[in-house]
Amino acid sequence: MPLKDSLNGYLRLPRDFFGIPQPTTGDPDVGVLGIPYDLTSSYMPGTRFGPDAIRKATDSERSHSYPLSIGQPSANNDKALSEQITLENIGDLEVSLRLPEQAMLDITEAAAKLAEQDSHLLFMGGDHFITYPILRGLSRGKPGTYGLVYLDAHADFYPVYSGHLYSHATTLRRILTDGLIDGVNLLTYDLRATLPEQKIELARIGTVMPSSLKSFSTAINKIAKQVDTIYISVDLDVLDPSVAPGVSHPESGGLNMVELVKLLRACFATGKVKHVDIVELNPMVDSTGQTSVAARDVVKETLTGFASQKDYK
Repeated sequence: MPLKDSLNGYLRLPRDFFGIPQPTTGDPDVGVLGIPYDLTSSYMPGTRFGPDAIRKATDSERSHSYPLSIGQPSANNDKALSEQITLENIGDLEVSLRLPEQAMLDITEAAAKLAEQDSHLLFMGGDHFITYPILRGLSRGKPGTYGLVYLDAHADFYPVYSGHLYSHATTLRRILTDGLIDGVNLLTYDLRATLPEQKIELARIGTVMPSSLKSFSTAINKIAKQVDTIYISVDLDVLDPSVAPGVSHPESGGLNMVELVKLLRACFATGKVKHVDIVELNPMVDSTGQTSVAARDVVKETLTGFASQKDYK
């Protein structure tokens, strides 16, 4: 018998993702991988500390495991996530000091190995560069047609940035250039700090750029019919700085948390979401921990969405 069993009831609860248990057998419903990488960040470094900050914010001592009641009656959230799903905290990749080319290979390889399993996957960054190698790996480990929902204040669509092909500012360009996603299967929101010429080019290749929740829902439902898997990438700077000040590239305006949650729910309602990443949390400029709380709520909504899709696995 493990020694800790004799102290059951005396010990602090596990500090791990709302106390959601690991599976006793087989693969977890959800695997969570941290990718603490920010070497391509061009403004304020520090997002490499994001995965640890998110873990602390999801500590079961600080936050219960019941789904968010934002935008819906609490009666719809009467079952704890700890009773609905199992979760494995995989850990963090050792990539923080790798050059982008090497980090890309390591992240790609890790994602490819994980894609071979049946678990839903949540990736925690790190800067937005990580989405590109993650998608490379997923599409290699589990080939198919992928759709991408890109929630960001920026398009990250530069051909090169500061002389570098691989950067958090070139992510979407690399994804499309490599053919990981077809333009018609790319849904963006809100891109409020994007250059006009980049928006024009994205529209030319068929990217959907809705301006309301209603048109977003229509678009994601259409894309879901065209793809095997939907990947959601949440850059926390899509939120208004009053909600999430602790990001590396804050921009005036943006979504509130209720709006972001509604977008996520529209995606999960398709039954096609298998993978999500959360990027650009920068604890070094998040002095009050407010942005970590916002990230925590995005994580919780993501886990709730995965729980709703267990029948789609």
